[in-house]
Amino acid sequence: MSRPSSTARTAWRATKVGLIGSIAVVAGLVTPAYAGPANAESATAAAAEESLKPIPNRFMTWNTNGQKLGTPKSIAAQIEHFRPQVVALQESCRNDIDEALLLLRAAGLEYGLRIGLTAFNALCPGRAGTAVLYAKGTQVKRHYRKGYREDEGWLEGRGMQSFHTKIDGQWVRVFNTHLSEPKREDLRKQQVEELAAAAIHRRVLILGDLNTRPHATKVMNPIWRAGFKDVDQFCGPVKDPRCTKTLPRTGPPNTPEESKYDYILGRGVNFRSCRLHTPTDDHRIVISDLTVADVPRPVCTVT
Repeated sequence: MSRPSSTARTAWRATKVGLIGSIAVVAGLVTPAYAGPANAESATAAAAEESLKPIPNRFMTWNTNGQKLGTPKSIAAQIEHFRPQVVALQESCRNDIDEALLLLRAAGLEYGLRIGLTAFNALCPGRAGTAVLYAKGTQVKRHYRKGYREDEGWLEGRGMQSFHTKIDGQWVRVFNTHLSEPKREDLRKQQVEELAAAAIHRRVLILGDLNTRPHATKVMNPIWRAGFKDVDQFCGPVKDPRCTKTLPRTGPPNTPEESKYDYILGRGVNFRSCRLHTPTDDHRIVISDLTVADVPRPVCTVT
């Protein structure tokens, strides 16, 4: 058989190269169309996983009123929504907290628990009081709890729990507390003095329900003299109508003035944000993203 001519061989090579190029183009067009759904699914899964991660340096405080209004589902739902790194709870039922932790775990969020001061409460059932929840991986050390010298009696566990954690890589001492009821100003005055004396660290936070207004200086003076500032820039020793109340049902015509009882107080720690959320008609949740940097205090928003 005779070999093809040089011209024929050149034509065949050109045709072959053209075919290979066409296949490559087709492959390039087909492959992304085939891989698209898988890539989209992976991206969606990654976004979902990212959305479940707690937000670093975000702190939240909430009196859940567990014996009347708080439930495991409501605790878990609010934590899942705001995804704080640290949560300070007051007036919370221990069994509700335990169940809320299970609900959070089922949703993909892992939190540790430190119990504070508690007392017997038949409406829980069981014990109620303060607790701190912290996201998995959060450094927590030197946890300590101590009752105040005086409170209402064995049905109330008034005291402070404290621990060290890091904000912006710096160690900060954090206190969670719930002071005596509003009509017991004499007890709250003593308790604030004890609290301020304990919170002597360079960088320190106080979270909780103090059951007193910021301008009630007979009670709050030790806090303001110690150099603390509240997350709400308008809440301080001087009465200011712009100070946002944290009890939704207070104020005229129900009471003579609106009530600000819930605080995130800092010294050596500053606030990037301030949000008050209203899940029930009792206490609002207070949430803030914290920093050790020098930033202006934000205006609070209420939802």
